[in-house]
Amino acid sequence: MKQIIGIIILLSISLGLSAQKDAYNINVKLTESKDTSILLVSYYGNTNMKVDTGYLHKGSYTFAGNEPLKGGIYLVVFQNKQYFEIIIDEDQHFSLETDPKDPINKMDIKGSDDNSNFYAYLDDINVYGRKSSKLNAEYKKVEGDKARQDEIKKQQQEINSKVKETKIKFIDDHKNSLFSKVLLASQEPEIPTELPLKEDGTPDSTFIYRYYKEHFFDNFDFADERLLRTPIYASKIERYFKKVIVQRPDTLIKETIAIIEKAKPNKETYKYCIWYFTYQVETSKIMGMDEVFVELGKKYYLTGEAYWVSEGTLGRMTKRINTLDRLIIGKQAPNLIMQDTNMQLQSLYDIDADFTIIIFWDPDCGHCKHEINGLIAWYNQSAEMYNVKVYSVCSDTSVVKWTKKINEYKIHDWINVDGPRSLTENYHDLYDIISTPTIYLLDNKKKILAKRLSWKQNSQYIIRKYEASQKKK
Repeated sequence: MKQIIGIIILLSISLGLSAQKDAYNINVKLTESKDTSILLVSYYGNTNMKVDTGYLHKGSYTFAGNEPLKGGIYLVVFQNKQYFEIIIDEDQHFSLETDPKDPINKMDIKGSDDNSNFYAYLDDINVYGRKSSKLNAEYKKVEGDKARQDEIKKQQQEINSKVKETKIKFIDDHKNSLFSKVLLASQEPEIPTELPLKEDGTPDSTFIYRYYKEHFFDNFDFADERLLRTPIYASKIERYFKKVIVQRPDTLIKETIAIIEKAKPNKETYKYCIWYFTYQVETSKIMGMDEVFVELGKKYYLTGEAYWVSEGTLGRMTKRINTLDRLIIGKQAPNLIMQDTNMQLQSLYDIDADFTIIIFWDPDCGHCKHEINGLIAWYNQSAEMYNVKVYSVCSDTSVVKWTKKINEYKIHDWINVDGPRSLTENYHDLYDIISTPTIYLLDNKKKILAKRLSWKQNSQYIIRKYEASQKKK
């Protein structure tokens, strides 16, 4: 009997020690909830990552694990994709209970000051939110009653001031908390009401933009990995990248490198920023963004700074960087030496024209037909005036299909060459031809002016360049 009691006591101690060893232990109770799956999900940049899973039985489940959770804002997701947020930082042993129909207002936290303070803040903000919604609804109803609408605007301003005061008070009261850093990071710059004067005494209208840009990231810690696991990190960087700074390669190179370097002290934020910016510029639809991709690739991938990428990924990145590097706008286009329909070699560099259009096309491509027909109509009317020539590269190996299409399109005055019959290296690699049609526009020195535009966009570009040159004369 004594031996049995001893074993029971030993087991109790062992179980207690096991619970204490959990690096995180978060008990969730949802009142009047059906048995259902429950997830613990982390923000990560602009995506979500599943961290832990369980099954809510009789309204209760405990998330637990041997490794601490990384700091951030997490989602507890349950039935029908309903969710609420919790703060994960140093306090990783706590419990919460709430009503799934009204999780914020009914939330009861035990063992976590971070989450108790977080939900107290949300309660206050929700009160102001409900008041604001009622005023918005009333504003629409009293359309035409200017006096009442002005009064509502004044009340809305008062609510906005209260919200601002609530945020400031939270930050002051909880200076070291993660959520205070989130609130600080999300703040918008306050623009001075008075504009400075230029040397001629007139207001400096560019000051507002410059001030806003300069102070956009005040109180934003790029190297705080915890912020990466909140909604604010990716959204603010994305807004700055896409909406605030000028979408010009030299500007983007300077600005993105500055942000990446600020994120460098933490390997997770460093990794994320390098990935984010290289991905954005590589997949951008804006012409010329490949220059930014090349510069970032050279600085971070080809130097080994992006140490986390696999050998295979690095090999593909290296090839992509080298391919796009020779096709940057302003660089001389690679030469092409290919056979024409008379089996004579035609060199791209031998073309004497103010503008050269290179079009890569396929006889069976429907979109190619549309682009070629449009280009033909414009070319026949404007080629002589603007001194334009077309270097037409067919991608098909069949001479019969190729010549048939030339006759069909009546493009005998173009320089028609066959891509597979070439003295220069594979044109797919040389000009990054992934699909047809692909069009490049070159100047009289065969420098790239534009690429991957439609025939119409290229014609408009030629006209603008021509008109600008005429004004200089």
